[in-house]
Amino acid sequence: MRLLATLAIAATMLAGPALADPMATAYGNTVVITYGDGTTVNLYVNEDGTYTGSSPMGESAGTWAISGSQTCFTQSSPEPTPASCSKTVSKNVGESWQSTGQGGAPVTVTIQAGR
Repeated sequence: MRLLATLAIAATMLAGPALADPMATAYGNTVVITYGDGTTVNLYVNEDGTYTGSSPMGESAGTWAISGSQTCFTQSSPEPTPASCSKTVSKNVGESWQSTGQGGAPVTVTIQAGR
């Protein structure tokens, strides 16, 4: 469940309408979501509209899409879940910021170079 909640957070990391491809900063890089207890989730966003994720709870995979000003992630495995959407904002490789995770828990999100 924690991995699903982080998908909405990941959506907030990417550039707005000024870029031709607002997800470009994520391709080939790792989006790291760190919870207050030290738990981390790694997301790998692919240019073909898919993603994979890795956390202490296991692996996940799904698709992503941009609709208007929202970026939505839909998990297909290990179990299908409804889309998780958040406003798309501008972030670059190397940046970290605070966001809200599952149950309102504060998290730190970082885009790290490479996978």
